[in-house]
Amino acid sequence: MCSAVALPKLHQVQSDVRQFSIGSKWLYEADSRFDAGAYSEGAFRALDAIEACGHPTRSLGELCGTIWHPVQTQARSNFKRIYTKPEHGVPFVSSRNMFFLPLRPEKFLSHRMKKLGDLMIPRGWVVVSRSGTVGNVLFINKTLERCAISDHTIRIEPVDIPSGYLYAFLASKFGKAFISSSTYGSTVDELEPKHLASIPIPLPSEEKRKSIHGKILRAYALRDRANLLFDKAERDLYEVLGIEPFTEDEIEYLGQVNDPKAFEISSSEFLGDSDVNNSVVRFDSKHHVPILRSVIHKLHQANCKFIRLGDTDTQISRPPRFKRIYVKEKQGVPFFQPSYLMSFRITQYQSISSVANAKVIKECMLRENEILVTRSGTAARAGLVTAKYTHWAGSDDMIRIFPNEQYDSGFLTAFFLTPYAKHQVLAQVYGGVVDHVDEFHLANVLCPDISIDKQKAIGDFMRLAYSYRDEANDLEDKAIAELEAVISG
Repeated sequence: MCSAVALPKLHQVQSDVRQFSIGSKWLYEADSRFDAGAYSEGAFRALDAIEACGHPTRSLGELCGTIWHPVQTQARSNFKRIYTKPEHGVPFVSSRNMFFLPLRPEKFLSHRMKKLGDLMIPRGWVVVSRSGTVGNVLFINKTLERCAISDHTIRIEPVDIPSGYLYAFLASKFGKAFISSSTYGSTVDELEPKHLASIPIPLPSEEKRKSIHGKILRAYALRDRANLLFDKAERDLYEVLGIEPFTEDEIEYLGQVNDPKAFEISSSEFLGDSDVNNSVVRFDSKHHVPILRSVIHKLHQANCKFIRLGDTDTQISRPPRFKRIYVKEKQGVPFFQPSYLMSFRITQYQSISSVANAKVIKECMLRENEILVTRSGTAARAGLVTAKYTHWAGSDDMIRIFPNEQYDSGFLTAFFLTPYAKHQVLAQVYGGVVDHVDEFHLANVLCPDISIDKQKAIGDFMRLAYSYRDEANDLEDKAIAELEAVISG
């Protein structure tokens, strides 16, 4: 059992500054740390709530077997990544990309890596990101167990605790408070296994733990099904178009494979008088890298025509830029940012004022079956808006595509998730520091011109996949709410 703790005494000063005092014993019990974050009142309040809930408590280290990360006891040089072609390797997922849906690994690690097995994680384990963005929690499901996962994650093997229950606790406000207080690092936040091992875990009735565990298992099973549907939609898309997936091996460089990547362009391409450059004169070499030429060349081999998106009845728009006035969650409208687009679950978000931003809020509201494409920073990421997010306002850093009669929204989303659309968008980015694209750039993207019936068959798989994602998130929200209610009483 955890002993009762005295909460830190808060001192009211300026609204943007928080001060509190603690007993000297905490300096010694927290590795003699002198940074205030290690003694955050959030962790103290979480500990107090767990003590007050009346349930037996054991530390995470007592309930779990292995808690480790691959470079904990060996040099990072042992994990020098040897990349290879997909058919010769294992999909590699970074600590950021492991939260993406659909999960489309772009890099593959060679079986020649001696320590490759240390990067593989068994199904049912729980992982926590430990570097950079610290504290994101993930449950290893069928999709992820086949991937090599970055060493920037701590692996936890549940033994005397249901894995889904452990996941729900670490993903709850109580688990996050403990993890947040344990991070260290002046420039890049870091976390170590010993910090997690000491976290107290409340143990309610076995029935309650199984209930929470079951919801998490069903949530991640739905995400598995969603990934399978995304993959099927992609395969069917290529089959309908009569082309194979695009790979970088098909980029038309001069010389041999191991030669420097040199290329040449014709004067018509340079002056924009071609299918590739769409009447735009650009002097930056990045714009003329032959990847777009290779994409267009392969699209011409498809068994259908391709037309500019701007020549169809599809609406392409972007809301105005405005000063965002952020408010508390229930006082405004949830704000959808570009970083949420590829994530399978939004864990934290901000709300903007519907009063202060009244003039533009209507134009920012998301519409069901609208396709969002990121336009700033990491451009060309795409996703479909479902009914779950129609009460959200969207950032102006995302361009909206709304198909009418000519295109099915699910089909068009599937196409924009392929390298064929992505490279068409990326070839048009501009900006010295931050990449940007605009509406007219998306209007230049060549899209398949096929019957609406064929589109709908693929689009239905996409919509079903996104519905599984939303259903999984609802289940996970219920599981975490159930756990937090057990602790809060």
